[in-house]
Amino acid sequence: MTVKQSFLFFIITVFLHGHENIITIQDEAEYLKKKQEITLCFSPKGLPLFGYIDKKNVGILPEIMSLIEKKIPIPMRYIPVKTWKECIGLSKEKKVDIAAMIITAPNRHKHLKPSKKILEGFIGIATKMNESPFYEMDNQALKKVSFLKGQISVKQYMKQKFPNLVFVTVDSIQEGLQLVAEGKVFGYVDDTYTLAYHILNLYSNELKIMGRVNKTPLTASIGVHKDDVILLNIVNKAIDEIEAQEIRNIIHDWIAVRVENAFDYTLLIQIVSVFLIVLFVSLYWVRKLLREVNKRQVAEKELRWFNDNLEKEIFSKIQEIHYKDAMLLEKTKLAAMGEMIGSIAHQWRRPLSTLHINVEMLEEDYKEQKIDKDFLKQFIKKNSEIIQYMSQTIDDFQNFYKIDKEKRLFDVMDKIKSVSDLKLNQLEENGITMTKEGESFTVLGYPSEFQQVILSLISNAKDAILDNKINNPSIKIVLFTDDSKGYIKIIDNAGGIDDETLDKVFEPYFTTKEQNGGTGLGLYISKMIIEKNMGGRLIISSKDGGSEVLITLAKEKHE
Repeated sequence: MTVKQSFLFFIITVFLHGHENIITIQDEAEYLKKKQEITLCFSPKGLPLFGYIDKKNVGILPEIMSLIEKKIPIPMRYIPVKTWKECIGLSKEKKVDIAAMIITAPNRHKHLKPSKKILEGFIGIATKMNESPFYEMDNQALKKVSFLKGQISVKQYMKQKFPNLVFVTVDSIQEGLQLVAEGKVFGYVDDTYTLAYHILNLYSNELKIMGRVNKTPLTASIGVHKDDVILLNIVNKAIDEIEAQEIRNIIHDWIAVRVENAFDYTLLIQIVSVFLIVLFVSLYWVRKLLREVNKRQVAEKELRWFNDNLEKEIFSKIQEIHYKDAMLLEKTKLAAMGEMIGSIAHQWRRPLSTLHINVEMLEEDYKEQKIDKDFLKQFIKKNSEIIQYMSQTIDDFQNFYKIDKEKRLFDVMDKIKSVSDLKLNQLEENGITMTKEGESFTVLGYPSEFQQVILSLISNAKDAILDNKINNPSIKIVLFTDDSKGYIKIIDNAGGIDDETLDKVFEPYFTTKEQNGGTGLGLYISKMIIEKNMGGRLIISSKDGGSEVLITLAKEKHE
């Protein structure tokens, strides 16, 4: 025996004495010393079970295997495969020691012996939102479903339970779900972990998990070659050392949505109804605002006619214009409400879905005896975070529409963040990146009106990016100061503004978006707020393939 082998044997023996409940016999110690590493392969099915991120193995299965590896004193090495069939072939030829995971019973792979249970799961079917639950359907109603190539066990189980099904084989999970979304098949069949993960991330408003096909959960185990009895014994002892809560935590971290048996749309309908009412109110005010704009145009013509008339008449008309300007300022804010409602709808959609399904599945978790002190603590924490997030969105929305009656001190960056946070989901859905940087400062003015200006400038940048179909679109907000003034730059890469348009952007009623209902008042009102109401300056220029807006404000010394 060489010195290196003797040292390795000593290390393993010391480890075994410290973990007597894992390895307790000399044969296993000799086996591990000789083995030096354990090779394994996973089914390359995709997340959440197994996938690659930044060239690393990630998912439920790699994290569980990492727990097992910590209980065994030699490392595990992953052997990459392209298909599950290839993984099974390698295990049959003894080129890998472990194939993960296999169904415990019935075990289709006779050369493999299953370890103790690692996971429990259900077969589910993903359908469109409007489809009826299983218990409201007969066998004939299920006509055509898709399933992932290579999942023979899933197909056999569904065929036995629903003999009239027509199966469509797909090469990927995304392809199967897309066929459902397009109405080409009734549903896509897979394990509920996979369905939940992909629906939440790709089809949260289109598809649902209609129900569980099997009432009794299927169990999954690690597959070890039937001739390798010692390794199977070692793996089983390692599994015994793992707390069930550790595996539940891994699953909960990857899966944020649960299976529903019958979705209750009452709450969703109520919320949508409220949003529709607010939307109709905002449309009403937009129409009223347009009428006010037309009246103002008439008033300006009359003012020119009265230019040579009596001083009293001129003064009267000037007062009328001032009143209309004030009305335009408030009603322009109302006109922006429709866009803000869309932002809030995007902010609320996913947390509402997650919160509702988590509550729906609480009874199911109770029946499965999964509810303990740690479960409740985690359940309360996660759902409280969702509720706090939604509450903060409403607070931001309310603060945005408060009417400022007098000037007050406010932090510029705080107000910019409040507006940009409400627009963030809408920008991300269009692939637009927004960044904010620089040193904040305090000014004296009207915070609600200032936020209206920021919202208008961000919306203009977004519209220009979408109209020009910009690659890698971005909006950047930069703050900086000097001794007496603070500056805000809003920069986009939407292609810039031509010189002819640049000369007219601050004229009232001038717009490049007539087809999309533009009123031509956004920049006019923004300039009036910054320069007239807050004593600052607002200018726009074209630089480096984009537009740059520079706002200059007097910085307060009591920061």
